[in-house]
Amino acid sequence: MINKFLLLILLLIIPFPESDWNLKKDKDGIKIYTRSIEGSSFDEFRGITTIENSSLEEVLSVIFDVKNYDNLFPDCMNPKVIIQEGKYYNIHYIQVKAPWPVKNRDSVYEEKAVIDKNGKRAVVSLKPLPDTIAENKDFVRIREGTGFWELEEDESRNVKVIYQFHGEPGGEIPAWLANSFVVTQPFQTLVNLKNRLKNE
Repeated sequence: MINKFLLLILLLIIPFPESDWNLKKDKDGIKIYTRSIEGSSFDEFRGITTIENSSLEEVLSVIFDVKNYDNLFPDCMNPKVIIQEGKYYNIHYIQVKAPWPVKNRDSVYEEKAVIDKNGKRAVVSLKPLPDTIAENKDFVRIREGTGFWELEEDESRNVKVIYQFHGEPGGEIPAWLANSFVVTQPFQTLVNLKNRLKNE
C-alpha cells in the first residue's frame, strides 16, 4: 500500500513540470517562480528557500501560528482560528487588504500537515472552505485556490521550504494587478518566515 505521505507528494509534484516555471526573483537566498495556469487569468507562484539552524517542527510551528499570520503574510488582517484539532490541523479565517480601489478580500482555509514517519519531511495543504462562515458584505470572499508548503529537514538542521499557491481572487480585479502580487507576496512571506525563526 502506498504511504499516504508519498502519495500526497506525488499528487502535488507530478502535474507540475519544472520547465513551466519562470524565475521572477532571486534575492537573499529566496527564489520566486511563476507560471500561467490554463483557464485562469492569474498566475501561480512557487517560492523556494532554505532556513538554516531550524528544525521541521520549528518551521511548522510558525506556519500553524494562525494568530500571528498578520506578521507572516503581507497585508493579512484579523486572522482567526475557527476549528483547531491537534497541532497540525485547523480551519482558519483571514482578511487581506487590497490596494485602492480594489475591495478587500477574505477567505477561509482548511490547513493540515502530513508528516513523514521519520519526522523530517512534511506537506501542509491549503484548501478553501468559503461557505464555512457567512460572507461579510465589506469583503469579497475568495472561493477558489489551492496550495501547499513542502518542508524537508536535512542532517545539518537546515529546512528546505517550498511555498506554492494559485488562487482566484474573485470579484473585479485586473489580472495584471493580481499577478504583480504573486512575486512580492511569497517573497515577503518567506522573508518574514526566516526572520521569525531567526529571532526565536
